[in-house]
Amino acid sequence: MVRLALLILFFAIAAFASEIREFDVKTLQRLGNELARVSQTRDRGATTPERKRARETAIAALQGDVPNIHYDYVVLDDPAGRGFLVYALGSTRKAGQFVLGGHIRVTVSTDGRTVKRIDPLSRTLLIEDEKNTGLPKDTHLVGMYYNQLVSTKPVETLIYASNVSKRPIFVGTPDGKMWKVANGTMSIDRSKPGSDTMGGAARKASQQHGR
Repeated sequence: MVRLALLILFFAIAAFASEIREFDVKTLQRLGNELARVSQTRDRGATTPERKRARETAIAALQGDVPNIHYDYVVLDDPAGRGFLVYALGSTRKAGQFVLGGHIRVTVSTDGRTVKRIDPLSRTLLIEDEKNTGLPKDTHLVGMYYNQLVSTKPVETLIYASNVSKRPIFVGTPDGKMWKVANGTMSIDRSKPGSDTMGGAARKASQQHGR
């Protein structure tokens, strides 16, 4: 019988202080789903002179400060109503691999000329490889869990990653909560540790590693 398994991805735990510009859950869900959709279009959201300029401004601001992998730049409207969010979305361009950590959000002014802030959406580069998970041969990867340190809610690029990978991602946050990111949504998972669910497996792994 094939056993279901979670890919457990851990980072060192540190005392939490808000590191990025945060949004509410509804906004995060909308941004993540827009990222999944717009990243597949030819222009990736750079549809006007201002949006194209915003993309180029973000690329210039991040020059030399991104990991050594391929990046696509996607332009979305800023939820605040003015300016743009330009996302640097990492990719290895290899089948079966996708980037969970290493994406960056750049807030750019309405005219596309000025960077207002840069928010790394993780503390490190993290690449998931379906062919090299390290799981036993008799298991089947159905979901992932890892600790996120930059905010108290899963970042929007995890919605994007879940959509791309077509798998749920369980996210441990610094306030001790467990979140489930799946099907374009995020919600707090209240599974009991060790219960016969993916959430239970994630919660048990979290406790075993000091969460």
